[in-house]
Amino acid sequence: MEDNQTQIQFDYISFVKQLPNNYPYECIGFLVFLFYIFMYITGNTTNKKLALKFASTTYDFFKSNFTQVGVTNKENGPLLQSISSNSFGFMAQGRNNLNCLAVTIDLKKRQDLLSMLFFSFIWPERDTITIDIPLSSIPQPICFALVKKRDAKSYKEANLDLKYLCEKLSIDKIDDHLTLVTLGEGKEPLTSIFDSKLCSALGKYDKYIQNIHFTDQKTLLPNPYHLRATLINIESIDDYTEFISLILIIVDKIANYKLSASTRQQYEEERAKFEEIKSKDEKQKKIEEAQKKKTEKLLKEKQKIMSLPREQQIKLQDKEKRDEIKKKYAKRTMYM
Repeated sequence: MEDNQTQIQFDYISFVKQLPNNYPYECIGFLVFLFYIFMYITGNTTNKKLALKFASTTYDFFKSNFTQVGVTNKENGPLLQSISSNSFGFMAQGRNNLNCLAVTIDLKKRQDLLSMLFFSFIWPERDTITIDIPLSSIPQPICFALVKKRDAKSYKEANLDLKYLCEKLSIDKIDDHLTLVTLGEGKEPLTSIFDSKLCSALGKYDKYIQNIHFTDQKTLLPNPYHLRATLINIESIDDYTEFISLILIIVDKIANYKLSASTRQQYEEERAKFEEIKSKDEKQKKIEEAQKKKTEKLLKEKQKIMSLPREQQIKLQDKEKRDEIKKKYAKRTMYM
C-alpha cells in the first residue's frame, strides 16, 4: 500500500521568530530568569573578589603581627569564612593588648536581582568592612568615637555610652586632618591618643571611615573594652594594611594610656551615674516590650472575636462587661 503521507519539514527559524508573538509572557519570564542567573553569577564573583582582595593585601601584615591568622586553628586553613553570598568573616589572634581582631566584610547583595534593581533605591546598601577588637588589657575608663558627620546624630543615639557619656568636641589635630565628628568625654585622652602623625595618616582614609569607636562599656559587644572601626565604599581601596596598622596603633595607645587622677575620678563618677541611667533605660525597654506584647495579644483576641458569628460576639462582649463589673466591685469592697 502506497504511503500518501508527505513529510513536512519543521521550520525552526520561523518558529523562533514567532515565539515573542505567540508566547510573549513566557518569553519575558525566560529573559528575566536568564538575567537573574547572570546577576547571581556575576554578583557572587564580584563579592568574592572584593573579599579576597582584603585577605590577599593584608595576609603578610597579619602573618608578621599575629601568631594565628584565619578562621580555623589549622596551619593551612581558610583565611575567610563565607557567612553568606555577600558576607565574609576573618580572624587574627595572638598579639599584645588584644584578644583577637575580627573582620566582618558585608557587601552589597549583588547576586540578588531584586535588591540591586529595586530595594537599593529605598534602602541603599554599602560595601563595608567592620573591624572588631576586644582588648585583653584593662585600660582607663575611656569612651570616644570618630563618626562620619551625616551619621553622627543617629550613631550617638543608637549607642548609650556615647549618648550619656560623650559630647561633641573640637580637637584641632583631628579637625585639621579629618572631616569626622569627634564624640568624647573630654579632650585629655583624645589629644594624647590622636597625635598629628596618626591623624595625618588617617586622613588618607577620611572618606572611607564611617566610625572609629572605643568604649569601656558593654554597648558594642559583651566585652567591656572594645574598639570598632568601620570602613564604607571599599571598592576603591587597594590596600587595607596601612589602615589596620593605624587601628592597632590606636589600640596600643589606649592600652598604655593613663588618665590624670582628677580626670579619672570624674570619669568614674560619670560612669556611676551612667549605670543608673542604663538600668532605668533597660527597665523602660522591658516595660515597653511587655506593653507591646500585651497590645498584640489583645489585638489577636479582638481579631479572633471578630471572626466569630454575631451571636457569639455578643455573648463574649456581655461576658467581658460582667467581668469588668465584678473587678470594679471587688476593688470597692477591698477599700470599704
